[in-house]
Amino acid sequence: SINNSDDKIIFTRKSPDGIKSIQSYKTLYSEDLYMSVGGTGFWEKAQRIPEPINSSCNEGSATLSKDGDLIVFSRCYLESCQVDCKDCMGSCDLYYSFFDPVLKKWSEPKNLGVGVNSIAWESHPSFSISEDTLYFASNRKGGFGMSDIYYTIKKEVSKGVITWSEAKNLGPIINTRGNEWSPFHSKKHKVLYFSSDAQIVNFDENRLSNDLYKCNWYGNHWGEPKNLGPLVNGTHDETYFSIDSENKFLYYARTEEGVRHNEITDLFSFPVPMEAQPMATVKLSGELVDEETGGTYKGIVSVIDLENGIEVAPKFVRDNGTFEFDLIDHNKYLLVIQGDDFFRIEQLFQLDGDTTIVSKAKRATKKTLQFTSIIFENGKADILEAMENDLDKIVNFLIDNPEFKLKIGGHTDSEGNKVANQVLSQKRADAIKLYLSEKGSFEDERIKAIGYGSSKPLRSPEITDEDKSVNRRVEFEIHEH
Repeated sequence: SINNSDDKIIFTRKSPDGIKSIQSYKTLYSEDLYMSVGGTGFWEKAQRIPEPINSSCNEGSATLSKDGDLIVFSRCYLESCQVDCKDCMGSCDLYYSFFDPVLKKWSEPKNLGVGVNSIAWESHPSFSISEDTLYFASNRKGGFGMSDIYYTIKKEVSKGVITWSEAKNLGPIINTRGNEWSPFHSKKHKVLYFSSDAQIVNFDENRLSNDLYKCNWYGNHWGEPKNLGPLVNGTHDETYFSIDSENKFLYYARTEEGVRHNEITDLFSFPVPMEAQPMATVKLSGELVDEETGGTYKGIVSVIDLENGIEVAPKFVRDNGTFEFDLIDHNKYLLVIQGDDFFRIEQLFQLDGDTTIVSKAKRATKKTLQFTSIIFENGKADILEAMENDLDKIVNFLIDNPEFKLKIGGHTDSEGNKVANQVLSQKRADAIKLYLSEKGSFEDERIKAIGYGSSKPLRSPEITDEDKSVNRRVEFEIHEH
C-alpha cells in the first residue's frame, strides 16, 4: 500500500526476523507489516511497524486512508498465539486501527466484526476513493469460486469505533469459479484492479498463475475485467497491486519462476503502462487493408504516446485485419504498423473520443512499385513535400528488411528532346536516391538509380494527356541481395 503523498510504502514480509515458534518438524517464520520511507526510485531500509499493529500473530495486507490516520489490515490466527487473536473469527480477519498524532502511536486494533469477517479467511483490504467502501478478498462459503472479492460500507464512526455494513459479493462479472483476490481501488478514478487465476485472458499458457486485471465503474455496475497485458503479466504469479497517486508507477508482488503460488515473492515497481492506466478508457479501433485488393495482412501494431511517453504493448493484427487499443483521450499518438509483406505505415493522430482508423497498406513483395504521389514538376528534379510520405515508406521498408536492395527507374513522356529527357529522368532518380540514402543512412551500393528517359513507355503511342501522365513515372524495383 502506497500512501497519498507517495513517500511511504507498507508491505508484508515473511522472514526470520522474529521467529514465532520452533516445532519439531518446521520453523514458523514471522509475517509482519513493514514500512519504508522514500519514493522517486529510492526507498530506505524497511522498518517493522511496532505493536500493537504487529503482534505474535501474522499480520499483513494493509491499506491506509489518505490522511494516514486509519489502517485496515489482516491478522491471522496462530495456535501458539491465541492471546493476540482472542477475537479472531476465522483463519485471518480484518482489523482496523487509528493513529494518534499526539501520542504518535496506533490504537489497539479492533476486529471489523461479524458482518465482515467470517469463520473462513479474509484479507487484502483496499479503500475506495471516498474511503466509505472497503474492498477485500474472502474464501467464505456462498461465493462464486475459491476466493471472491467482497465489499463493505463504513456506516458510522463514534469514539474510535467504526460500524461496518454486512459484506456483499461483487458478483460474477468480477468473480469466477477460481481465485480473485488482492483488490486495489484507484486513488483518483473509479477503477478496480485485482488478481485472478481464472479470467478468460491469462498470459500463462498453462493457466496456472495469477494475472492482474482492471475494470471500470459505469455508474451502477463494474465493467468486464481486462487483462493488464504482457508488460505487467507473465508466467509468474502477479498479485497485491498498487499504483501511486499520480498513476506514474505501479507496485506489485511476483513469485519466482517455478515456485508454488505466493511461496516466495519479491516486490517490483516500474512505470505504469497504458494497459494499466486508469484513464485509458477511450477506444482506438483500426483496420489494415491492402490498398488495391482490400485483403488483409499479418502484422504488428504499435502505438506511441507522444505527449507522456507511456508505454503501450504492441498487438498483432487479427485475422480479419482489425486491431483495438484502449488509450487516454486527447493525447497525441503515433500509429505504426509493420509486416513482412507491406510497407511500414506511420500515422500521427490526436485522439478525440472513440476513433476508427483504416490504414491502407501497399504490398512490398511485388517486383515493381509505383506511388501516385511521386510526380515531379515539369522540367524539374526537386523532391516535393507531397512525395515525402511515400518515400519514407520505402526508407522504412529498407530499414526493416536489410536483405533487400532497391532499383529506382526514372521515366519521362516522349515530348521534347530524347537526350534531354534521359538526363532529366536520371536527375530525378538520383534525387530520390539521395533522399532515401540520407534518410536511412544506406550504403551507396544498396540503391541503384537509372534514368530511362522516354525509352520504356507504358502507353505507346501517346495520344492523350493521360497517356503522357502515365508514362511520366518513377518505378521502384525491390529485390533480394
